[in-house]
Amino acid sequence: MNTGTTFEHERIEGKMFKTNKLKYLENFLDKHPNLNDDERQVIENTIVNLGRPRTLQDREITHLTNSFQKLSLDSKLSDDGKVLLKQLHRSDWFYGILNNLKFFGN
Repeated sequence: MNTGTTFEHERIEGKMFKTNKLKYLENFLDKHPNLNDDERQVIENTIVNLGRPRTLQDREITHLTNSFQKLSLDSKLSDDGKVLLKQLHRSDWFYGILNNLKFFGN
């Protein structure tokens, strides 16, 4: 009988995905030097928070997305910031569909 496998698999996947988001943001900072100070600060705060063991990744990424949307509404979003916001929206859309597929399967 294999009782803990699903939970263990989800825990490992969650950690892997969290690490990937963390690395993605670190790489984004390196590859996009034209971010303004506000954008850079929000991303750096998110990286720090994602590195904490009990941080909920979804909440941090949502906070990052909301912060970038606010910067956009205030016309304070650089071209590099627009690239990240676009990626965040694309990721939200994809994972929203992926998470809802369970309702249509077995």
